[in-house]
Amino acid sequence: MIKIFIADDHQLVVDGISSILEGHESIEVVGSALSGRDALEQINNLKVDVLLLDINMPGMDGIAVARELKEKESPVKVLILSMHNNPQFTKQLIEIGVLGCIIKNSGKREVIRAIETVYAGNRYYGADLSNTLFDSIDKSQKAVENAELTKREVEVLKLIAQEYNTKEIADKLFISTHTVETHRKNLLSKLGVKNSAGLARYAAKNHLDE
Repeated sequence: MIKIFIADDHQLVVDGISSILEGHESIEVVGSALSGRDALEQINNLKVDVLLLDINMPGMDGIAVARELKEKESPVKVLILSMHNNPQFTKQLIEIGVLGCIIKNSGKREVIRAIETVYAGNRYYGADLSNTLFDSIDKSQKAVENAELTKREVEVLKLIAQEYNTKEIADKLFISTHTVETHRKNLLSKLGVKNSAGLARYAAKNHLDE
């Protein structure tokens, strides 16, 4: 029996998912919470296999909950419930070890399939999410290839887009500030922009700002 906990700040969503899963022979809803902090506190006292977790919750959002579970090396597997299909967001979830994510308008069959997949320790991202993510990665790669950027230049570009200054970039990449400035000048030349704002706009347009 797969033991499920639902964390969402809308009671209607909690009730709706509980209703969808009710009566399923291999799934049992063992609890629910309307906030991230409450979810963590309850999970500590329950046997939970899969946490169905909303992102936008008061006080402590879903990302923070997922990170804390990872830091504690919790055996609870996380399946995110999202309202949006955003490739940057999907990449972030994968980076912090979230096994699955589905859009909230998913049907009963997909919800159950996602739960069973994540429970088995496998990754499940809905078809729409996966297609958008791969399209984003493909566009990013083409932008790098067309501009003939080096791996280090891409790293510097991403950090510029994330508003790191020269000293911070140097520290983060373990290179000198002079080397950072050299990469910045090369980027300005290759991408045909005038300043860091132009670099940031290019990065955002080509999905290189994550």
